[in-house]
Amino acid sequence: MKSRRKFSKEFKLTAIRRLQSGQSAAEVARVLEVNPTDLYRWRREVEERGERAFSGGARNAPRRARWPNWSARSAGQPWRSIF
Repeated sequence: MKSRRKFSKEFKLTAIRRLQSGQSAAEVARVLEVNPTDLYRWRREVEERGERAFSGGARNAPRRARWPNWSARSAGQPWRSIF
């Protein structure tokens, strides 16, 4: 079983700089041997968190909701079945 690769903050920032210089994600991913999805995620993290990006502590980072907040959506209305 393969172990997960860990990338340094400098490596990630270098990859993002390459994207910002106009290189395609596919090209950067191929050269650096990473998945293009990782590049997009790293870029999004820098856009969202700025200087605090890649600071470690990802377990304490705010999580994006995977599912809608059903209680807020219903706003006090009784739950209705879709079946």
